[in-house]
Amino acid sequence: SQKFFLSFALFAFAFNAAGLIWSNKYVGVAPWIALVLLQTLFFLPLGFLKRLGEYWYFYLPVAFLALEELRSRFPFGGFGWLRIGFSQVDAPYVRLASVGGVSLLSLATLLLGIAAFQLAKRGSGLTLPIIAITLTLSGIFVFPNNSPRPTFQVLAVQGSVPKLGLDFNERATEVFYRHLTATEKALAKGKKPALIIWPENSVDVDPFNNPKVGTAITELVDKNDVPLIIGAVLRTDGKLQNASILFEPEIGATTNYVKRHLTPFGEVMPLRSILTFFSDLPNQVEDFTAGESPVIHQVGQAKMAPIICFELIDDRLIQSSAGSSNLFVVQTNSATFANTAQSAQQLAITRIRSIEHAKDAVSVSTVGISAIIDTNGVILKSTKESVAASINSSVALNATRTLYDRIGEFAWVLVLLIGLGFGAGLGYAARVGNRR
Repeated sequence: SQKFFLSFALFAFAFNAAGLIWSNKYVGVAPWIALVLLQTLFFLPLGFLKRLGEYWYFYLPVAFLALEELRSRFPFGGFGWLRIGFSQVDAPYVRLASVGGVSLLSLATLLLGIAAFQLAKRGSGLTLPIIAITLTLSGIFVFPNNSPRPTFQVLAVQGSVPKLGLDFNERATEVFYRHLTATEKALAKGKKPALIIWPENSVDVDPFNNPKVGTAITELVDKNDVPLIIGAVLRTDGKLQNASILFEPEIGATTNYVKRHLTPFGEVMPLRSILTFFSDLPNQVEDFTAGESPVIHQVGQAKMAPIICFELIDDRLIQSSAGSSNLFVVQTNSATFANTAQSAQQLAITRIRSIEHAKDAVSVSTVGISAIIDTNGVILKSTKESVAASINSSVALNATRTLYDRIGEFAWVLVLLIGLGFGAGLGYAARVGNRR
């Protein structure tokens, strides 16, 4: 019925509007509403579930999850920011993520929701609630591998920016010098690290095309005899690239990772010709060029998988690097969404990724929140937002593979089949029970 579709549409609009309200702070209301409406479309097929009959809601978890997986991949590479599982980082069953990824975490949460609904319907049976509660509680008994691991001292530097918003780097090199100054201060007072990590866009000019900046980076690394990972925007053969680059003492730049999953409407402009009909703003965005393959930064025993900002929500991308690494380095720039919920939401996603792959994560932002996260998704140390700060901390290097790692990138297919099995089995049991 129309009321059924309208209910899902209203839910979807409210859900996305509230969860993504941070996206309107600097770019305006129109792009936020456009994003919310686009995301709302992915919930409308749920309206067809009513056609399955009285027990349609048994299929709601798998249908919801299927649409969640779809919008994580389509359009423009997907936007799975508000996946249900990402909100469950403090749930007692969160370690289900190490078994079936964020998809299993989403399914478990959705099953609990439907179980609560059925419990509220008196006389509608206890089968679903018992199954759902058993499944989710089983996550409590999924213990991570806490075997002894080598440790590694890192210095994560949050140098801040001169101005919040889209034009955070309008004055060339100012963001760079803020990070340079913050690093020198941190090195003067703390334990000598084995590695320094700067965030995405911390070097706001191409260090290979700007001799002054390139020399300053080399001198910092050589003088302190400490390797440094920077986040920089490169212009290579005329093409813009968002890169994570490792500089080593006496060697210079060694490994260079180029961001593979670019941010739609931020680093690449889909539908440019259509959008310019309404505004000239799309013409002000120059498309970046995406990288083609994973790269691991290695310093001593540390094999680090760089993850740049928006890439956090791409399951396949992270899984492609997780197997050959023992530490996640998440570099992000939150200046364009500073003092909103965006940074806290991103940190929650990072914590889920640490649990999924049993990896400590060093998440470092230009303006915060920067943090050290362990394999259980626990925040060991963190900074406040919109201030210059640093974290000098020991992290664990864990090469252990989780069950989710072993299943591989198609774990979500198995999770969908589990959800479909729940729906079909419970629906059948309910119909047989009614015949009696």
